[in-house]
Amino acid sequence: MTPVQDSDTGFDVLIVGGGNGGISAAARLLRRGITNVAVIEPQTVHTYRPLLSYVGAGQADQVSAERLQRSVIPRGCTWLRDTVVAVDADRHLVVCASGAAHRYRDLILTPGLVVDEEALPGVSAAMDAAEVTSNYLDRAEKTWRLVQSMPSRGHAVFTVPRAPVSCTGTTIKPLFLAAAHWTRTRRDVRITLVVDRPHLIGVAGIDARLRARLEELGVQTLLGTRVTGLHPEHREISVAEGGAAARRESYDLLHLVPPFRGPRWVAESRLARTTSDGLVDVDPETFRHREVADVWAAGDAAGVDTDPSGGALRRQIAMLVDNVITARHGSNAFARYDGYTVAPIATDAHKLIAGEFDRSGRPASSLPSVIDPFTPRRSAWAFDRYALPQAYWNFILKGRL
Repeated sequence: MTPVQDSDTGFDVLIVGGGNGGISAAARLLRRGITNVAVIEPQTVHTYRPLLSYVGAGQADQVSAERLQRSVIPRGCTWLRDTVVAVDADRHLVVCASGAAHRYRDLILTPGLVVDEEALPGVSAAMDAAEVTSNYLDRAEKTWRLVQSMPSRGHAVFTVPRAPVSCTGTTIKPLFLAAAHWTRTRRDVRITLVVDRPHLIGVAGIDARLRARLEELGVQTLLGTRVTGLHPEHREISVAEGGAAARRESYDLLHLVPPFRGPRWVAESRLARTTSDGLVDVDPETFRHREVADVWAAGDAAGVDTDPSGGALRRQIAMLVDNVITARHGSNAFARYDGYTVAPIATDAHKLIAGEFDRSGRPASSLPSVIDPFTPRRSAWAFDRYALPQAYWNFILKGRL
């Protein structure tokens, strides 16, 4: 697919973001007969991000998580290789970094999150340090190298930021997978988990299992504790619990998941619910913007009041596309989203909790009711590691699942 750079082009549906949400939305729209669809995405490589946890654990290769972006653009969809800098909702225009402006009838926002450098300065510089890594910031291969080279009696620190973040469960996965490797290679590693929230996931059944596993591994878990400063030159971070004064933690390995927020242009275009998190202000049940009827959003950067995940996004996109079609027919009989999401957490090398729950934290398992949905299972790990990537490339991105 040849990128289009013409200015002032118009589209029936314009999608911002060429990740999971944007591509699957485009495919579903085309399958529903809406033919003039475009996706704005600057990256030339498309990554299946859930697989990066396994890359960081030596269970998958980076190349298996990637495809060329042009290969996942649906047939009949226009790819605009550009970066959005503003939306003029009154004029139905999206303005890009290249200077191109694109008109739309309906706008779907799936831009993902960006690192909140104001909340934690120095993230980019810290990533260059030899002992600092992050699967969330495209350093999964580095994570595996550091896990392998971790000295016995070393100190590994893993962090979980405050919301918003893409899939809270995935933020904890690197710890358990690294611990499994160190146990297998008989290395006595001290582990600290810094969690900037009062709980782990916020679902009682899942949190109980995770706490038990963390205690079994001897992990020091600091709940309600935020990272306030990065000092990679000293191999230290500053952390603060509640209103207490900050103190420093040293490390031999730091897996940093930094704080995130919605893209600045969302707030600057007056489409965000608050300027602090920058998430698109949509009705969390219908995905339609609360004030601008022809703007829709789903995924990490949408204010849908549930923990983001790939499983959540699949349902969100299906309902969003249905609702765009419904609105075009002049109806308000929208499909309504209950906040269903998934927290797939590998608690050992080959065991995983497939935690499914709704917006209120109630279990929403697809398993039979007699089966405990929060028990770590080998079958759940195999499904997450092998079946889901194939489903992603062959069905989800093509709008068939």
